[in-house]
Amino acid sequence: MRSTSPICVTFDLWETIIIDDPKKDLLRRKERCEELQRTLSRSGIELPLEGLLRGYDESVGWFQSFWKRNQDIPTVEQIRYIVNIASRNTVALSEEPKVIEELQEAYVTPVLSVPPVLNHDAVSTLEEMRKRAHKIGLISNTGRSPGRTLRKLLIDLGVLKFFDATVFSDEVGWLKPDRRIFKAVAEKLGVETGNIVHIGDDPERDVWGAKQAGMRALLFEHEVPEAFRRQPGSLFALSRATRSIEDSEIKPDGRISSLKEALQFIDLRII
Repeated sequence: MRSTSPICVTFDLWETIIIDDPKKDLLRRKERCEELQRTLSRSGIELPLEGLLRGYDESVGWFQSFWKRNQDIPTVEQIRYIVNIASRNTVALSEEPKVIEELQEAYVTPVLSVPPVLNHDAVSTLEEMRKRAHKIGLISNTGRSPGRTLRKLLIDLGVLKFFDATVFSDEVGWLKPDRRIFKAVAEKLGVETGNIVHIGDDPERDVWGAKQAGMRALLFEHEVPEAFRRQPGSLFALSRATRSIEDSEIKPDGRISSLKEALQFIDLRII
C-alpha cells in the first residue's frame, strides 16, 4: 500500500480513451486539404489540392523540430506552413480574423466528421473510476486537432462529463512528456502530483513524463497499427519516432492490457 490520501486518476486521450484508424487518418488528411482549398478560394486564393497535400505531408518534418523540444504549434501556424509549401512562398494569408477563423475551422473539423472510436472499455471504466477516484483528469497532446475541437469530440462520444479537468497541449504550449503539462492538470484538479496516477499508452510521453512530474503511471499496452508509420502526413508515427529516453529508464508502476484493469490497481491501492 502506497498511500492513504485520496487518489486522482488522469488519462491520455489518443490510443487510450479513443482509438484511431490509419484509414480514418488518411481520410482526414484529404478532407482537411480539400476544405482548406475551398476556404482559400472563397477569399480569392487558388491553390491546387496536390500542393496542399504536399504541404500537409512535408509539415511532419517541421512538426518534429518543435516536438523534439516538447513545444506545440498553433493551428494557424500549421496552416501557414502548408499554404507556404503549396504556393512556394508566394501567398500570404490574410490577417483578417474572420478569414483566419474560417481556415482554422476548415482544418480542424475533420476529426469530428471522421471521428476515431471510443476504446470499448472507456465508458464502463470511467463510470467505475468515478466511484473510486477523488477526481479524474485528461492530458492530451493535440497535433492537428486543438483542445477546443477535441472537447466537442468528447461531448459527441459522451465521455467529456466524466472529467473534472482536461488539459491539451495547444492550450498550455507544452507537449507530454514535459512536466509542465502534468503540473497543469494537477493544478486544475487542485491536488499534488504525488496523489495522481496517470494512464497512457506511450512509454515515454505518458509513463516517463508522468513519473518525472512526480506522478505514478500505468502503461496501457496498446498495439498501434503499423500502417500509421507508413502513412503520409501522420503525426502519430512521429510521436513515437521522437523518443529520446532509453527503455531502461522507463519504469511504469504497472502494466495493463485493457483500461478496466486499471480499476484493480486503484481498488488494491498498490500504486
